[in-house]
Amino acid sequence: MQRNCMKISEFAQVTGITRRNLLFYDEIGLLSPTMIDENNKYRYYTYQQIDTANVITVLREIGMPLKEIKEYLSGRYPEKLIRMLGTQKKIVQEKIKTLVQISEMLDTRIDLAEKGLRVDANINAITIQECEATPILMGPVLRGPELPADSHILEGWYYLVDFYEFCKERQVIRGLPTGAIIDHADLIHGNFERSSRYYYRPLSGNSYPNNAEKPEGLYVIGQEYTEYAKSHHLYARLYSYIDEVGLKICGHAYEEYLLDEISTTDPTKYLLQIAIHVQK
Repeated sequence: MQRNCMKISEFAQVTGITRRNLLFYDEIGLLSPTMIDENNKYRYYTYQQIDTANVITVLREIGMPLKEIKEYLSGRYPEKLIRMLGTQKKIVQEKIKTLVQISEMLDTRIDLAEKGLRVDANINAITIQECEATPILMGPVLRGPELPADSHILEGWYYLVDFYEFCKERQVIRGLPTGAIIDHADLIHGNFERSSRYYYRPLSGNSYPNNAEKPEGLYVIGQEYTEYAKSHHLYARLYSYIDEVGLKICGHAYEEYLLDEISTTDPTKYLLQIAIHVQK
């Protein structure tokens, strides 16, 4: 019989499961050796058990609890296999969706940081750019409860809760840089201290459920190193430039931090970029 079996060390090598884990699987009744030699206490596994070991490894890899794996293996039959694997496939697909979002988030942060590094030489420059439409995930209008009078939270951060809840309901991960929109009606009256909405703008829009877009058109764009919630100086420069070249504000302002607390420990080195939709 031993000719058709493997010792535990050999089985561990073939399956990639450590000897320690094989002993543990035996202890909990998940995967036990076919026989134990009474003389030398060697544990032997059959070749047929390789498939079972491989499936256990895959199911553990996708996060299926050992208790559920044991429950399946203790009374397995084809219909039960189909149901179990169907359930696990749905779980895997959700994980893939999350990983794709994480990948897009990483791409977006890399892209913004690289842009931030390129800005340094021309930090005081204000440019006019013709931009294509950009898909974004736009949050709800910020019309939540009034900020408590004794609160020390900046008003903008207070309403972020609504945006994060909005994302959670749509199974959107956090981690993307959060952009802020200043509504056109506020913008033309010089009211830029309170955002009307928050948004995410991934570098590619394949996995995020984009529900709006930053419209195509002409934008006046400027950058400035500044702490959070201190955009007044940059807005003053942008307003002055728009008047100087004879443009007219026709849309919203879009605020994004190219460099933020993720890229620097110095809050005075956060790099804010503001793009205001204009027309000639």
